[in-house]
Formats: sequence, structure tokens, C-alpha cells
Amino acid sequence: MSTTVDARVAIVGGGPVGMVAALGLHQRGVPVIVLESEPDRIRSEWRGSTLHPPTLEIFDELGIAEPILATGVRLEKMVYRDLELSGEAAFRYDVISDLTRFPFRLQYEQYKVIRHLKDALVAEGVPVLYEHAMTSFAEDEGAVSITVDDGATEKVIRAEWMVAADGAHSIARKALGLDFPGFTYPTQSLVVATPLDLGAYVDDLPPVSYWSGPRGRVSVIRTPDIWRLAITTDLGVDEEYEYTGDNPHPSFIDGMRLLLHGAVDPFSIELKQHQFYRSHQRLADRFRVGRVLFAGDAVHLASTTGGMGLNSGVHDAHQLALAFEQEDLESALNAYATGRRLVSEMLVQPMTTDNRAGTDLLDPRYRQARLEELRSQAGDLVLEKEHIYRAAMLGAAGLEFST
Repeated sequence: MSTTVDARVAIVGGGPVGMVAALGLHQRGVPVIVLESEPDRIRSEWRGSTLHPPTLEIFDELGIAEPILATGVRLEKMVYRDLELSGEAAFRYDVISDLTRFPFRLQYEQYKVIRHLKDALVAEGVPVLYEHAMTSFAEDEGAVSITVDDGATEKVIRAEWMVAADGAHSIARKALGLDFPGFTYPTQSLVVATPLDLGAYVDDLPPVSYWSGPRGRVSVIRTPDIWRLAITTDLGVDEEYEYTGDNPHPSFIDGMRLLLHGAVDPFSIELKQHQFYRSHQRLADRFRVGRVLFAGDAVHLASTTGGMGLNSGVHDAHQLALAFEQEDLESALNAYATGRRLVSEMLVQPMTTDNRAGTDLLDPRYRQARLEELRSQAGDLVLEKEHIYRAAMLGAAGLEFST
């Protein structure tokens, strides 16, 4: 068998995690190729819109931050409220100005991030092979042979290393038999998107606010394009709800009546999106097997509350690129795999679990107690900074390799 390779690193998965890894590796002089099973198209979907400060720093390093910063919606104050109870807890991002160049959270649609990454890869000549679905792979002779199907034929791509950034249903993870323990939340959440100006009906509504209520959470997020809401439902994980365009789920109806104080008939609200999703808390037992390295949803899934999933995957990709700068690559890749898994286990998973549990409280007594606790934290500078530090993922971006 030939020992020649097509690239030093082959990345399976052309989503944001795979593209960040590809761009970061390429800019460090590492020959890379991206294999993506889907066609060369970017769907305009309102999801994955949160960008935390460490992610903005990574994007700035990669050279794609300028258009994102120019048009993204900045969140400079994190606000927690309740649909029935009075009062709020507000945490200021400027308390972390001494820790980051970007002391704010940014709302910017994931599909636009992918577009900027794709444009950068094209401009820098990084090969991205669309409609190249990996069907199998094997490690041999100091490389990984990846069999891909391009819709017409099968061919083999060889690389010294393979990065599996192929998402929650990772073919690579399953092929290697990696455990993916954790749990799926018993009910589905609903995400809707509307052009209705919610700020016209809610006093002092910031770009992002988390509301607790009698049915659970209502997370309200403003993106450059639209308002998005993530809402707790009682729909079982295996249940179906047929949305026909004029029958939004009861959780949306009740939530909007409380949020907008009856000023707008919920049935009259134009919806550009009405979609259910399942939330998971899962973590693979390993992030490396031989010459196969994992990143993103392929090895860790977390509740979307707090917007940490996409960001954590981007941090994986950045740390992986940094590892290839190190003289002792073997040790650096082991440190990457161990360090990133530890970050997921000790920081991201607990934070996202707590976020979901807190916003899904139903009993008004518990909701009141939580709101009072948050207000107490917001009134103490040290506790406020600790809260924003965690929410901004400053402690979860990962280890930095010494150079």
C-alpha cells in the first residue's frame, strides 16, 4: 500500500468546528483537507447564535471577526426575570474588562459564521470536498486511510491524522465503539423565531433575557435577523406535534400571553420558525483513539441554555490547532484530549445542567428563591464577576500550550 498522504490532517465534518480547526491548522502551516458529506450550501437557520468572549478572540485570531463584530447584536448585561414574579437580576459584562478584549456576549447566526469561515478557507486555498461522505476508515503505516463516497465512486483519502468533527451522530465515534454516556432530557424544547419587535411590548428588554415561569423557561434572544425564543414544553422526547402554521404549541401561547401582558394575540404573531428539539447531556469517554482526534458534538453534548455548545466546540478546534504547534506533538495531543474532556466534565457539563435546572423551575416559591439568590449575587461585585466569568466561558476555553 502507498505511504503517500493527501494532507497531514484530514477533517471529517465541514461545520463550524471542522472549519475552525481547518483554518487554524492551515494558518499554522499544517496541510489540511476537509471532508463534508453534505452539498456545498449554507442553510439560513436561526440556531447556534451565541458567541462568547473566548470565541470572539479565536475568530479575531483567524481573521473573521470584523464582519461579526460589526453586525452582531451585543449583550452587555445578562438579565434574569420571571413571567409572573416582580424584580430582576442583572449582571454586567464590563466586570470582566480586565480579562478579555471582548467584554460582551454577541448574538450572530451560526450560518453566517459558517459563511465567513468558508470564505476564509476558499481565500486561503484550503481544500473542502463537499458531498464526500466517510464510509469507513482504518489506521495503517503511520496514517489514517479514509474511504469516502462522493456519490459516484468510492475513493481513499490518506492523512497522518484524522479529526472527527462529524457531529452528534458521529460515524467515527460509533465505528470506534466509544461510549457516549449521559442522558436526554425527558421533554422537548420549542424554538420559534419572529420578526415581531418584542422590545416594543416589554419594558427595558435586553438582547438576551432568561425568564422562568409556570410552564418553565422562556429564553428571549435578539439576533441581527430576528427574535428567537426557546421555550420549555411538556412534549415527551418521543412525542410528535404537528404544526400546520396556525396552531403554535400551547407553551408558546401561554408564554407570549405572560411575556407581552396580553398586548398581542399570540395566534397573530408571525412565526418564521416553529421547531422542537431534544436536549442532551453526554460526554464520550475518550477524545482520542490513536491517530483519530475528536472535537465538538461528536464527543460532548450539552443543554443549549447558556449557548455553550457551539462555543465549546470552537474552543476544542482552537486547542487542537495549538497542539500541532508543539515540538512534542504526541504529548500535546494527549494533553488536548485529556484537557478538553476535563473541561467538558468539570465545567461545561455542570454549568449547562445548572442553567437548565434553574430556568426550568415551576414552583413559584423556588422561582422566587432563585431570583432572590441571583439578585444577591448581582449586588456583590465579586460574585457578579464570578457569575459572568462562568457565563462567558472564560474558564472553559481550555489549556494554553506553552511555546
